[in-house]
Amino acid sequence: MSGITRRQFGAAAGIVGIGGPSGLTPVAALAADPPPKRGGVWRIARNRTVPGMDVQRVSEHFTSLTSMYDYLVEGVVDPKTYELKLLPGLATSWQFENDDKRVIFNLRRDVEFQDGSKFNAAVAKWNLDRMRGNPRSFLASNLTDVSNVKVLNDYTVAIELQAPSSPLLYVLSSAYSWGGMVSQAFQEKFGDDELNRKGCGSGAFRLKTWLVDDRVVLERNPNYWKRGVDNKPLPYLDGMEDIYRPKIDQATIELRTGAVDSVHFPVPRDVATMRRDPNLEYVELPPGEYQDGTCGFNQRKGPFTNINLRKACCYAIDRERLAKIAGFGIARPHAFAYVREGMPGWSPKDWPDYSYNAAKAKELLATVNPRGVNVSLSVIAREPDVTYGELFKAMWDAVGVRTELRAIERLEWLSAMKKDNYEACMWQGSVFPGGFVRDRLFTGAPSNWTNISLPALDKALIEDSQTLSTAKRHEIMKNAFKMLYEEALITNGTATTYAVGSNKKVRGVRSYWRVLVANEIWMA
Repeated sequence: MSGITRRQFGAAAGIVGIGGPSGLTPVAALAADPPPKRGGVWRIARNRTVPGMDVQRVSEHFTSLTSMYDYLVEGVVDPKTYELKLLPGLATSWQFENDDKRVIFNLRRDVEFQDGSKFNAAVAKWNLDRMRGNPRSFLASNLTDVSNVKVLNDYTVAIELQAPSSPLLYVLSSAYSWGGMVSQAFQEKFGDDELNRKGCGSGAFRLKTWLVDDRVVLERNPNYWKRGVDNKPLPYLDGMEDIYRPKIDQATIELRTGAVDSVHFPVPRDVATMRRDPNLEYVELPPGEYQDGTCGFNQRKGPFTNINLRKACCYAIDRERLAKIAGFGIARPHAFAYVREGMPGWSPKDWPDYSYNAAKAKELLATVNPRGVNVSLSVIAREPDVTYGELFKAMWDAVGVRTELRAIERLEWLSAMKKDNYEACMWQGSVFPGGFVRDRLFTGAPSNWTNISLPALDKALIEDSQTLSTAKRHEIMKNAFKMLYEEALITNGTATTYAVGSNKKVRGVRSYWRVLVANEIWMA
């Protein structure tokens, strides 16, 4: 490892437990007080619908889905320090060899999947190969440095790398949530489609019922291997329900009436009401955050091939106004997509300043067409996307960028992005564990929604993924984001710390970055 020792790498990554005792778990390290009670069903609502039960083939992060699976590495946020820690999961320990181009994982021996099949090194290899090779895998773009996976014995597996991989432990952790281990026996017997309908992991919960576009109902896995602070098998709950509410403000009403127990990321306008209610609380869970008004431009065809038009639209966004109107004192102005303070590359002083400047926007627009320009903005038909779309439209209209707002369903929006059938588009962005954004910005990556393709940016993202030094990663990503923003390919409106609104009877709330650790939640 060049410029940094393995011990330093572990400290920089927040890694705990490398080579440590196999019984160490986040539960033991961060126990709830008072002692948890057992039983009950926890109901959480959010404005995303679970698209399938195969955790390796989804583009979103869902608490229900993550709780059905286990991961080689546990990536959990310490509720006291907000530090992301990488802890033993299905791997009891790991070590780097061969100039950090080989990682040895020692695996747990007491784990079985919900179909009764056993977890071992052969199954781990099968899963890792599937994550790398399945065309629908959302981890594949972060695993391109993996050259081979070898079974060393029944409970030891080696990942061989073409070059050192700084994101490897993060992307295989529960913090990323897409690297859960699925049952090889189930998939080989029933196929991908049935796995996507029913799921089969080794997690604390198993599927009871899935009512598509309504709710996922889970029940406790009676054979779960991990234990709680009472030394009994987790989870504490008998079950949980992940309820789809496309209008999340409806879920807030249900929270107040007791029809649900928690609301995933409630809209900012409802937060003051929650805080006034003696039975409710608004729980912020940094360092994860959502970025609203993340906006990309199609630079390959249509009006936004003109860089001055892209820049004009960036200057026309009044982010202070967005934070007040749509953020209700909870959101903050934030112009830079996919990065925040404290992450590798964060250096606004080195990037273009797109603070609100209507005069500058009009000046740039005049070089495109003195009479103004007609454009379209495609948003997903959900909140807060529609509200931000309406505000962007008003701000762009005001400087002469006459905007047609197109609010379409999520699957239609995704299809339009893949086909490059858009001019400008908007979605709810976020930041990612370790600050790795290769799956969002690399050419052809599955979550590169606006099809950004810059060879120099791709080169920087590869270099970042092969660099273990935090200081060097910072310089690489500072310049990578500079390219992105100088070309005005993507911009952003506001940022809001990840949070849940909950009844105070819901206890033990903490996160795997953007989903909750359901196996530790209990009802007072």
